[in-house]
Amino acid sequence: MSEGHGSSSETLSVGSLLRAHREELRLSGSALAARAGLTQSKVSRIETGQSSASPDDVRLLAEAMRLAPARVDELVRLATESRAGHDMDQWRPESSSQLTRKQAELQEAEWAAREIRVFQPSIVPGLVQVSGYAEAVMRPWYDMPGGAGGMKSGLYGAVAARMQRQQILAAPGKTFHLIMTEATLSNRLGNPEDMVAQIRRIRETAEQDNVTIAIIPADAALIFPLSHSFELLDDTHVLIDLYTVSLTSEVVSDLQSYRHIFDILTAAATTDIKPILDRYADLYLELSARR
Repeated sequence: MSEGHGSSSETLSVGSLLRAHREELRLSGSALAARAGLTQSKVSRIETGQSSASPDDVRLLAEAMRLAPARVDELVRLATESRAGHDMDQWRPESSSQLTRKQAELQEAEWAAREIRVFQPSIVPGLVQVSGYAEAVMRPWYDMPGGAGGMKSGLYGAVAARMQRQQILAAPGKTFHLIMTEATLSNRLGNPEDMVAQIRRIRETAEQDNVTIAIIPADAALIFPLSHSFELLDDTHVLIDLYTVSLTSEVVSDLQSYRHIFDILTAAATTDIKPILDRYADLYLELSARR
């Protein structure tokens, strides 16, 4: 394949073009991934169109193949333009094994990001959940009609995968901004003992230099509805969780909107979370003593 692709570059996807270059160079997907510092599965998803290619990833891959600078810039331009109109990707859990796989995919996406922002209106963010609380959050999807179904071992596998995701909190060079509502503490999704442990985990995590945890008080004056959770990975991805479907967008306008919403929620939240945590710790210790 020559460097002068002409108008064909405008009709082929960026992933297809990257794959054509790789095959011309007789590189395997795993070899290219190693050169670029990406996982082989991510390279495969980009090439097949399962994941839209971010401009940064395209530059990494193109430069790893030592393409001419003009060609690298052209591929990055195409990736930037494709992001502007790319539809949201959808993911629906259909089996217990898929919930475990989803945690692995989230872990991979989070490790690729330097700055992670999470908002949760009704549950504690997954990155700081203790195992008992995580099990209480996930269990209903295994019991509801049309849910994940499968053996309970699938539930425990998904919980274990969520716990493994939390290793990223200790990774150097990464920062985390987590916002939750006071309702996440009053919902009582876990038993009192789990909630005591959960509040302790929030305290410990909030003490890390690279983590900011803020809580929106129950009596906060809001100018934006707290409708659903979302996670922003750098300025490249927004992950949106609804009841039966998860959405991923790399569309620039979506990223700008959700970053604006996150900033509004930040203004309504407080990082002086100790009094709130103390209040609910006392409540769950009292409930635990009654059991």
